[in-house]
Amino acid sequence: MSDRVLTLAAQGEEATRELPMPFVMYFIITFALFVVALAVTWSFRNTAHKVPASTHVDQHGRIQIEGHPSHVDGAKH
Repeated sequence: MSDRVLTLAAQGEEATRELPMPFVMYFIITFALFVVALAVTWSFRNTAHKVPASTHVDQHGRIQIEGHPSHVDGAKH
């Protein structure tokens, strides 16, 4: 019985799993994903300045924005 245990223990030490790619590639892929996320975030810079500040809610509960095309006479909602 002890011979089997020793044999299995010896085989367990030798049986290692190799990674499917070099460990440096994991860093490169993670860094590339970080750069893509940074680029998406960077693309939304200064968007707060593009939103008009003068808004109000009309008597029907709709938000009205000054200068928006829906304020033109005859515009359909």
